[in-house]
Amino acid sequence: MNCPTCQTPNLESANFCKNCGHSLANLCPNCGEENSQEANFCSNCGEQLPAGEAAKASSEEKLIQYVPKELLKKIEAARSGRKMAGERRVVTILFCDVKGSTAAAEQMDPEDWAEIMNRTFDYLIKPVYRYEGMLARLMGDAVLAFFGAPIAHEDDSERAVLAGLDIVRGIEPYRKEVHESLGLDFNVRVGINTGLVVVGEVGSDLRLEYTAMGDAVNLAARMEQTAEPGTVQIAHETYVRVAPLFELDALGDIKVKGKKGTVLAYRVTDRKSHPERLRGIEGQESPLVGRESEIATLQESLAQLERGQGGIVCLIGEAGLGKSRVIDEIHKQWAGEGYWAESRGISYDTTHPYSQFQQHFRQLLDITQTDDPEHIRNKLAEAVLDLALDEQDPADQALQVMFAIEQVKEGSGLEGEALKRQLLNTSLSIWRRAAERNPMVLVFDDLHWADSASTELLTNLFQLTDAVPILFLCAFRPDRLAPSWRVKQAAETESPHRYRELVLEPLSFGHIKELVDHLLSIKELPEGLHKLIQKKAEGNPFFVEEVVRTLIDSGAIIRDADGTRMSPGTTIEDIAIPDNVQSMLVARIDRLDDDVRQTLQLASVIGRRFFYRVLQAISEAEEKLDHHLSALQRFELIRQAARDPELEYAFRHALTQEATYRSILRRERREFHLRVGEALERLYSERQDELASLLSHHFLQAEDDRGVNYAVLAGDEAFRMNAIEAAIEHYRQALDANPTSTPQLLKHLFTRLGRSHELVYAYDKALLVYQEMRAEARNYRTVRWSSPRSRKAPKSDPH
Repeated sequence: MNCPTCQTPNLESANFCKNCGHSLANLCPNCGEENSQEANFCSNCGEQLPAGEAAKASSEEKLIQYVPKELLKKIEAARSGRKMAGERRVVTILFCDVKGSTAAAEQMDPEDWAEIMNRTFDYLIKPVYRYEGMLARLMGDAVLAFFGAPIAHEDDSERAVLAGLDIVRGIEPYRKEVHESLGLDFNVRVGINTGLVVVGEVGSDLRLEYTAMGDAVNLAARMEQTAEPGTVQIAHETYVRVAPLFELDALGDIKVKGKKGTVLAYRVTDRKSHPERLRGIEGQESPLVGRESEIATLQESLAQLERGQGGIVCLIGEAGLGKSRVIDEIHKQWAGEGYWAESRGISYDTTHPYSQFQQHFRQLLDITQTDDPEHIRNKLAEAVLDLALDEQDPADQALQVMFAIEQVKEGSGLEGEALKRQLLNTSLSIWRRAAERNPMVLVFDDLHWADSASTELLTNLFQLTDAVPILFLCAFRPDRLAPSWRVKQAAETESPHRYRELVLEPLSFGHIKELVDHLLSIKELPEGLHKLIQKKAEGNPFFVEEVVRTLIDSGAIIRDADGTRMSPGTTIEDIAIPDNVQSMLVARIDRLDDDVRQTLQLASVIGRRFFYRVLQAISEAEEKLDHHLSALQRFELIRQAARDPELEYAFRHALTQEATYRSILRRERREFHLRVGEALERLYSERQDELASLLSHHFLQAEDDRGVNYAVLAGDEAFRMNAIEAAIEHYRQALDANPTSTPQLLKHLFTRLGRSHELVYAYDKALLVYQEMRAEARNYRTVRWSSPRSRKAPKSDPH
């Protein structure tokens, strides 16, 4: 049996858990009868048994102590909204276990060992919650955690690896303590993998229940089982997402149980001191295209700075439009012309006060992450020497509190608002004196992830632009709820004479074509491929890079000694949404309330564009639907596309629609497609011929026989209009659906499909169709009895 507290397997005859010492007897409080652990009611008297609820309550209390307050709020929100009630997600899975625990447990009293393991879990669990992962399972000597559900982040793979490193490093002092005091030797090992899983809902004990595990979870377990004690081992799918950020040792191919072949594995040794760009194609530098006007404006701001005038520039754009690339380009032009420093908002540091601004202080004062507290104190003391004597002491204390090397002293007068005012004034003085010595450019990239304290300090420094040559360059996304939006508002209202705003728009087709040509280096790249990539990426350069990378990885584009070329027959369907792009989009969608999110999912089934009355017909939101659509527009996920002849909406980006659609379980997709198809039939009964292609799509996806009928109708209409490629597509869909078809319908489909191929001079394909038709006819009498294409036997052989 498994222990109800720690889940450790025990012998059926055991009375107490060998790992934690918990009683394994499930005794009835009324009659004293001993029951099985899974029993909810006594088998003797029918009394409700307390063991299950007590164990659950104990588990919840144990976990709550580890969960940061901010994360607890997010978990409760996900729980109340049932946001995770069955979805497909790309997540990063972390397994960690204690190596040597079994041998150690045998040497000790169960109660003593339980105490050691409880302290060990402190080191295993806290890093998971520190990076907003979710504990999926707490086992006897191991934990299973997920990063990406129910709360998704763009950098979940990075968070998982950081958590793994914190686990193996953080437990070292405790390992030594146990070894010195008790002579026990144990260690931990971590395995990590990224992949698609099906997830369930958040349970009442703060753990995420997975309705299906899948191969991605199994491979993470294999990574942990083959890892050396004291190390973090990751699979290739995680490696491709984090390689630019960490020092890694390639372990080569590893044979794992349950896999036919081998898998690539890597050991993570440390963070990189100078992380590389996560985006782009390895070994290639993407050119900056289509941003000439933005570069010109920034050049003018730098020219004014050289003339002694300060300024504020906000560079605003959606994820992937090239904000960081614009900053890199303008930095090259500033090289050697004074002081330049950059900070970057970190998504998992949004609740740490002054975390982004601390990066600027570290650069200014030459303080590194590895410096000891005493060295930092000396550097901070030097920084305030230029201040008036009566200001130096409080300024030094305020900076030490910012760097978390000094606690606020009672009675010091530097508490609460007084401490904040002192820090604002100290920062103002330090940066004023620094800018008086040299013109300065302070870059705040990814400011949408900044903590509120950093943005407040930043806006307080804007007044320096009137007095000294200092330029604040702030780059962030157009998120009106993020602290960065208050930076924009403060700049344009309080310093309008110093403020410039640059809003990045998607690139034009010509610029995308230029970018793709550079990335692929294919002479005379077919126009069709350009259009395919443009359709997926819609002007977003990051999406272009990722789509191209996906085409290369999938084999749709081949790179070898002969150069780069297309694989024959590449179509838009061959371009799957890249996992990291999907993570970015899902992280944004996760911010929605659950009912609004469900409306978005229904809309994604209808298509990139959707009529209001179709959505209304299939939605259960009723009077709340208008509110949901307004919320989706505020989040800039959809837009109103037309009001005449009827109200129509559209997803702002095709990949947003695709990411939303892919999150829906396949069985639910079929149900939703059926509802959409029937709504279209009902609402547009007089236009069914015109909408045959759309109706065919929805009913085929629903695996409904009506899909074949509409596919034939759509194919015949396309054939009549000489839209041969469309006719081929519809006829093939009808045949591939394995319909309950009559010989006459099959003959019609095969002959029309073959003739269509002839009309576009694809004679080899036409021949294959006719051969398929002949085989179907020859086997009709023997095969059709059991074929899904017919439920009735033919009266006679038509051939």
